[in-house]
Amino acid sequence: MRILVLGINYFPERTSVAPFTTGLCEHLAAEGHSVHVITTFPYYPEWRIWEGYRGRLTQKEERQGVAIRRVRHYIPGRASSLLERLLHDFTFTIEAFAAGLAAGGCDVVYCSCPPPALALAAYLLSRIRNVPYVIKLTDLASDAALATGILREGILVRCAQAMETFVYRRAAAVVCLCKDFCERLGRAGVEAERLPVIPDWGDTETIRPEPSDGSFRRANGIGRERFVVLHTGNMGKKQDLRNVVRAATLSQTDPDLLWVIVGEGEERALVENEIKNSGSNNVLLLPLQPAETLSQLYAAADVLLLNQKAAVKGAVIPSKLLTYMAAGHPVLAAAHTDSTASRLVIEAGCGVVVKPEEPASLAEGALRLRADAPLRSAMGANGRGYAERHYTKSRVLDSYDQFFASLLEAEPPRVVAAD
Repeated sequence: MRILVLGINYFPERTSVAPFTTGLCEHLAAEGHSVHVITTFPYYPEWRIWEGYRGRLTQKEERQGVAIRRVRHYIPGRASSLLERLLHDFTFTIEAFAAGLAAGGCDVVYCSCPPPALALAAYLLSRIRNVPYVIKLTDLASDAALATGILREGILVRCAQAMETFVYRRAAAVVCLCKDFCERLGRAGVEAERLPVIPDWGDTETIRPEPSDGSFRRANGIGRERFVVLHTGNMGKKQDLRNVVRAATLSQTDPDLLWVIVGEGEERALVENEIKNSGSNNVLLLPLQPAETLSQLYAAADVLLLNQKAAVKGAVIPSKLLTYMAAGHPVLAAAHTDSTASRLVIEAGCGVVVKPEEPASLAEGALRLRADAPLRSAMGANGRGYAERHYTKSRVLDSYDQFFASLLEAEPPRVVAAD
């Protein structure tokens, strides 16, 4: 099968959807499919093109049997600016459409969303090539924009929702990460049989429960006696990490409790300023760590932290949660009780859920876990076991193999992987 893939994030980016799009494409190529990826030059989560990729309009590569065409698009100076985000989305959509025309024939167009505008390019290319197109829905973009304050209720939201509904209804299938997405799209008129549920995977192969060798703590001046609550990944509006700094300020009475925030993103400067203004001496802010050190990064933690804005409910799947579960440490989740994240933590029995945007609740949750080592051990084991049963890479890729095998059949695909 010849598969044309449109996706704004790809290798060598290590956060957001990039590892999953990359892993899927390389797997499909290894299975004998012809895979052509159209993506951007790496820029995320720093929101600037990486060193070594600057000064080019386009570039061709091949990696692990996958043909890659990179195109230049507009990168916002302020990722939270609505106008700049629209330019970001639509410049890539236009460039991806043009590159897709030049890519030659294909049997299916696979589009990783967001941005939702990219699905318009997939739709047009599918009409021109007379082939089906598929959307992998990683975010209900209009809902997420409302939750983070990028959009407010009004005509712009209605236009965005109309565009999303248009592309969802015309897709051969919309691969959903969770059942919440299916329910939302069902209300928009998309038939249930065109909504296969295939989750992302947790990195259960590289990230395993293992003892710390002390390397991460030594490298960052963290004493063995410190109790580490660790947050890793993107630092954006959805994560609301200033809430973490405020919780740290409230917990300074415990001298051994240390909050460690690792990552990059549009809100990093705001988080840094919050730390300086609060005078907190128990928060450590670090950049993204090298991939080869990630296992020891997680091993150095006592608790892994997931923090979300209160308005974020079913609109966002936090992929870091699956990695946290794979690491075998307890999760402290500050999230809405109706969110997918909260329900997963409770169902897996892998952590404690506290109220979002309430620093006192977050601090209390950390202190509760600190005081109960047997509980931490049980929750960590529960998370690892749940990830191994439901979210291994091999299990997810097997579901995708079935999905693509069914795509060209007369009946719509009905593959459903447990989530």
